[in-house]
Amino acid sequence: MALKSDRVLVRALGPRLRPFGLPCAANMTVFRGSIVIVFSDGTIAPAGTATPSGLTVAPKVAGIAMHFQSNVSNSPVMSGQYGPGRVELDLGTYALPFDTAPTWDKLNSPVYAVDDETVSLTETPEGGSARTLVGTFVGLDETGTPFVTL
Repeated sequence: MALKSDRVLVRALGPRLRPFGLPCAANMTVFRGSIVIVFSDGTIAPAGTATPSGLTVAPKVAGIAMHFQSNVSNSPVMSGQYGPGRVELDLGTYALPFDTAPTWDKLNSPVYAVDDETVSLTETPEGGSARTLVGTFVGLDETGTPFVTL
């Protein structure tokens, strides 16, 4: 299920990689903690969003959004967190919810975005279209929580 508000993710220790911020695509809202994709024009949207018409390249994962940004035309004001402002993104290893819990035999398997919150080991669901590659399944912690490196 896609995010409807901000969330805080558990992040594994390690170096933080912070690419430069990217502008929020028109009519899109990105929540803090959401998995974000980038389109060929350099704008971003929540993972699971279809490529807007006129863009030629399929979306690619850009990272995890570090703050909320809404570029929807009926937003209350067009400044700060509203409008096409740049969203700071982070790459690293995160505890992300899976559609089906992974097991150790899937270690180092590719992981795909179901939506901006959930990931899957399945690239193409039955009867669906191909999902965006997010990263790699890197293991389970002592509580069984799965981690993905973006």
